[in-house]
Amino acid sequence: MTTNGTALCLAHATDGVVVVSSRTGFSRYALIQRVHGFAVACLLLATSPLAAADGHAALLDRIDAIRRAHGIAAAAVVLVDGDGVLAQRSVGVTDWHSATPVDADTRYKVGSVSKVFTALAIQIAARQGIVALDQPLQQTLANPPWQNRWRATRPLTLAMLLEHSAGWFDMGRAEFDSADPTPLTLPQALALNPASRISQWPPGMHASYSNTGPGVAGYVLEQASGVSFEAFTQRHVFSPLQLHSASFLRDAATRQHLAQGYDSDGRTPIPYWHIAYRPAGGLNITAADMGRFVRFMLNRGSRDGVRVLDPAQIARMEQPRTTLAARHGLPLGYGLGIEATAHHGHVLYTHGGDGDGYLSRFGYSRESGRGYFVVITAFNRRAHAAITAALADWLVAPLPPVAAAPERVLPLKNMQALTGEYQLASTRFARPDWQQQTLRIVLREGRLHTQRPGESARVLIALGDDLFRREDEAIASTVLALDADGSAVLQGAMGNWLRQ
Repeated sequence: MTTNGTALCLAHATDGVVVVSSRTGFSRYALIQRVHGFAVACLLLATSPLAAADGHAALLDRIDAIRRAHGIAAAAVVLVDGDGVLAQRSVGVTDWHSATPVDADTRYKVGSVSKVFTALAIQIAARQGIVALDQPLQQTLANPPWQNRWRATRPLTLAMLLEHSAGWFDMGRAEFDSADPTPLTLPQALALNPASRISQWPPGMHASYSNTGPGVAGYVLEQASGVSFEAFTQRHVFSPLQLHSASFLRDAATRQHLAQGYDSDGRTPIPYWHIAYRPAGGLNITAADMGRFVRFMLNRGSRDGVRVLDPAQIARMEQPRTTLAARHGLPLGYGLGIEATAHHGHVLYTHGGDGDGYLSRFGYSRESGRGYFVVITAFNRRAHAAITAALADWLVAPLPPVAAAPERVLPLKNMQALTGEYQLASTRFARPDWQQQTLRIVLREGRLHTQRPGESARVLIALGDDLFRREDEAIASTVLALDADGSAVLQGAMGNWLRQ
């Protein structure tokens, strides 16, 4: 069957074989099917390349309309599949003052999108036997730069650092304010605020976003490889993937081609942020090179037929493993530098970036084989959300609707064992009152519900012993389970909660 054109097919029987010919405006196909002596007529329907191109152009037009409506200086977007670039466009100017048009060589600071490249570097180093994802780091580092009072039973691993499950708060004020253009080495960055690397809850339990984890992962890679993080990624990540524009430093080429980032008003320039932990947010790159990276992920670790990572290593990057939710079968959450999310019931693999004046995101669908990267040069979350929502719709557009996973009736005693008052178990930023936040799990009309103070109860639809979804969701998004020590834990989009 043709997959790239609308075809009317006429068939005739010849000695029990039906020869079916179809012709589109682009290709000729012959289909041969064995039947039992009767004629066949068929209509093959698919999206033609011209129609697809028109659809891509309409999507790019929509993105540019959002950019112009919000007064954003520039945007770049690239749409890809495993075979190549489907469409790409760079619009606007590098900065309002010079009014120089952006082009294919324009570079953007992509913030936390950097984390996936740090994870790639770690996976490549693991393939070379330099590091091990799940080995306790206290066995390989003489003086680990963190404190973990659970080290005897829950030692830190590289996987935990990359999956945000080390039990750490995010960077503190000293780290966020650091913008030394020298720039700092990673050991110097670690000296800024050791308090941000004290495990506040047991490692390998909850995912709580922290830029510090990937920063320390970069430091571990330096210690294990004997070269700087930037040198390792240049040699083992950027060069094999042919990402010639990529740099974790604001070098001469980056300065020459970097677009200016702006605040939420789209007009106030934001100075370049020399982030202390470059493995967490320091990458500068073109949209075209980001498109090459997304193709690499769609091709499961292969770049134009050259194997860089094993498919199993790519799958590991996409799959959370170190949290309680992951151990209970929830497929969503942070893997290694990638977040698995659900969109209309389909799982997408994505990560966004805030580069202080830039907002970016990549995403792809293994089901549809489509991927994208987009960046805007303004800290305008409303515009960015509208753009990425349109791109997520595009990723799943070829896919059939996902039927909601059927509800399972749980035994009454199992549900009763999970009810009670829960306390917030983790938080991104240290606040004195963070552990005072509570919610209740209540049993009503044979179903469990979550209820925050002052809010209506929301039903949890059971899909299994521990997995639940909301009424407007198709697949599991929440785990509510008893841990090995008997404590009841809720994890998912609402955060991490522990029964008091």
